[in-house]
Order: sequence, then C-alpha cells, then structure tokens
Amino acid sequence: MIGMDTNYNHKLFEDKIYEEWEKSGAFKPTGKGTPFTVIMPPPNANDPLHIGHAMFITIEDILIRFHRMTGVSTLWLPGTDHAGIETQFVFEKKLTKKGESRFDFDRDTLYKMIWDYVQENSDVAINQMKKLGASADWSKYKFTLDPDIVKLVKETFIKLNNDELIYRGERLVNYCTKCGTGYSDLEVEHVDQEAKLYYIKYGPFVLATTRPETKFADTALAVHPKDKRYKKYIGLEIECDGLLGKFKIKIISDNYVDPKFGTGVVKITPYHDFNDFEVWQRHKDEIPGPRQVIDKTGRLTEVAGKYAGLKVKVAREQIEKDLEEKGLLDKPTENYTNNIGVCYKCKTILEPLPMKQFFIKVKPLAEKAINALDSKETVVLGAGQDKILRHWLRNLKDWNISRNIVWGIQIPVWYAPDGKFVVSLDKPKGDWTQETDTFDTWFSSGQWPVVTLKTNGKEIFDKYYPTTVMETGYDILPFWVMRMMLLGIYMD
Repeated sequence: MIGMDTNYNHKLFEDKIYEEWEKSGAFKPTGKGTPFTVIMPPPNANDPLHIGHAMFITIEDILIRFHRMTGVSTLWLPGTDHAGIETQFVFEKKLTKKGESRFDFDRDTLYKMIWDYVQENSDVAINQMKKLGASADWSKYKFTLDPDIVKLVKETFIKLNNDELIYRGERLVNYCTKCGTGYSDLEVEHVDQEAKLYYIKYGPFVLATTRPETKFADTALAVHPKDKRYKKYIGLEIECDGLLGKFKIKIISDNYVDPKFGTGVVKITPYHDFNDFEVWQRHKDEIPGPRQVIDKTGRLTEVAGKYAGLKVKVAREQIEKDLEEKGLLDKPTENYTNNIGVCYKCKTILEPLPMKQFFIKVKPLAEKAINALDSKETVVLGAGQDKILRHWLRNLKDWNISRNIVWGIQIPVWYAPDGKFVVSLDKPKGDWTQETDTFDTWFSSGQWPVVTLKTNGKEIFDKYYPTTVMETGYDILPFWVMRMMLLGIYMD
C-alpha cells in the first residue's frame, strides 16, 4: 500500500506547475478580437513585494485569466522600476551603517555600486510574483533602465524640448538637505509642526515670523494695500537696527499679505519662501534682487555674517538670543502651529532653495488630458476619483523633472565651457560636459505603457496600445496615473 502524506505540501508542486505553464506558452497573447492589455505597475526592482503588490497581482491576474478564457488576445506585460531616489536612499543607509557616505565616491562608481546592489536583489520580486501565480508574459519583461527604454525616455525629453515645452530656469525648489535633491510639489509631504512665532522690530514696524534666520536675505517689507495702518509707509525706504548693523529696506504693498496675520506686516525673502518669490516677481522693479542665506547643506551662507556656517536650528536659537539682547524682540515668542513640507523619504524639513532645474510646461499637456476625460477616451473608476484627477490637472504647476542624484536616467543635456547647452542623445564634438542630474522617476515611469510596448516591437505596439486597464492605488493617482496621461497622450 502506497503511503500518503497527512498534509498537502504545496512546495512540491507549485514551482513545477508554474514552469509547465510558462513552457506551454499559456501566458503569451493569442486569440482574436479586440486585444485586452494590462501593463503591470512595476514594483521596485531591489525590494521584496508587500501586501499592496500581492493585492494588485491578484486583481490583475483575475482580469487577465478571465479575458484570456474568453478567447481574446490578452497581454499582461511585467516589469520592474529602478525607483530613483527611493533606491538611492536605501543604498545610502547601507553605506552609513558601514561608516561610508555617497560623497566618498565619484558619480560613476556610486552608480555602478547601486546597479550591482539592484541586480543582486532583482530576482526577489520577480520570483515572488511567480509564486503568486502571476500569469504575465515574462518574455516581454522590461526594466526601467534597460538601454532601449532609456533611449526612448531621452527621446521624449528631446521632443518636448523641440516643441518648446522644456525650459531651464532658476526657480525655488523643495530641497532636502539630507537626501541632497529637489522634489516636485506633488512629492512634498505636508505635516503640522509646533513652532515659535517671533515678533521682530523693523524700524517703526513689528512683524511676526517663524524663520528669523532668513532675515538676512530680506529684500522688502510688505503690507496689504488697503491696510489703513500702514498706507502712509508704502513706497518708502526705512532704516532699521539689525544684528549685523543698520540696514535699509523698502515697504511695498501686495494683496498676498493677510492683515490679520501677526501685525499685518511681513518680510519678503524671495529665495526662501515660495509666496515671497511670487511677490518678488511682481515687484522686481521696486526692490533689490534676492539673496540666498541657506545653502544645500542646510547651513547659513556668508550673507548671514557672523552666523555663517551654522545649521538652521542652531542659528535660529542663537539669533533669538541676540535679538533679545539687542532689544529687537517686541514681545515674548508665541507657540504656533504651522504646516510645513518634509521629505517623503527621510522626513527632513524641506528648504525652499533657488536652483537651476529643468521644467516641463504642463498646461498644454494637462488640457489634452482633461479632453480625454471629457470624451470618455479615459475613464476613471472609483467614487470621486475622476473629480480628484481633474482637480490635480487644473491646478498643476510646471513640473520640475531634475533630480540631484546619480541613480536614474541622466538628462541628455551637454554644457559648453561658456555655459551654453544643447539637448542631444550623443555628446557633441568638442569640450562638452553632460548634465549630472537625472530625471524624476515619474518622468520615466510616466511613459511606461508606451515604452514597454514600443521596445517589444512595432507589431506589438500597434496591436496592444493604448492599453485597456490600469489598476492601481488611488494614492498614486497624481504621481503616476496623471503623468501617464500627460506623457502618453503627448507621445501618441
């Protein structure tokens, strides 16, 4: 009599069954009729799957298997993501544990180290997806840093530039002094913070601020044009006592000022506050140009005089003491709750800093995306999600696609010694240096449906694009889905 195990051991059978499925070609698209296409949201190549991945694999596998059984040509195209700042952040933590830093290595060496790290772990997520029974066509698998993918992503940037939708400008950027990179507005995490509200004397005025350390970069004081308390001062230049000696500053009027906040007078520091930057743009002819008092390391610059070199928090504490000693604090500081932006990876408070970055003019792209929603060419399922997506599209600001990291697709821009630059896949002849910044990860993953199908051949692209369903979490509706609409419609 043959013995039988009392418990079923799935490990003895699952791998063999999956292998037979793959060998048989069961996951390849066959059948007739209108194709059914799903492009798999690419998990991070270096990380194991989490419960969210398990859920989308299950949902998409059900959709794929159902449509495959109806006899239509069904494609589920898998892939993984290099995950830009997230992967570099994880790798840098590993370096820190070994007593090393990314600054110990040149750009090429650090890139290769991260590449090797990702390759060592890249099979983990893929094998887990197979363990879940994902019936994807693995013969068409793509990675966001595959050479053919990289080439297409760069060509999209070149096309955008040729269509005058790219510009390089000095703008305020949400900058993380720990991760060493800037972020787009959508990537900023906002949190409430308990802070101090300082009431500082500026000549005849008293104004409230949470950031006394930026006072050395003030270019003006602003009041509301209808605030009767200060109307007589508008347009005047006043002399004030300061921590670095006497200084002069002009009074301007702007509707941005809230007469009910603090004393109704605000300092304008264009290089360290997004609203102040906009005020400066409107009053360029009236006030001096901006100055930078905080650098990329989170320290005060020489503009701060004797406080130069101090970290922001240390400088703030010292400045508070010195203001009090000089009699420049009008009344005791108050506890105040304000909303601040922090790095979504390391939770460091982000500094608005001026940087030259590459931006996409998104308005023309957003209009086409809204038209696609209006015409039902794109349909967003889920209660209220269509309305949310439209809100994002209508309120988009130009997209900062520069990231000051090495792990990613290097921007195809080349600089001459005189600072002029050209946009090109290949290095021009002569003495040209390539831009060191990489693309925002969402710029490449925003092209994912297009580039994954195009790099699998013209016949595949023509048959299976545009895709049928994109199943994903609502939390990345503005990060990923919206970017796929902006770029996919543009590239089509």
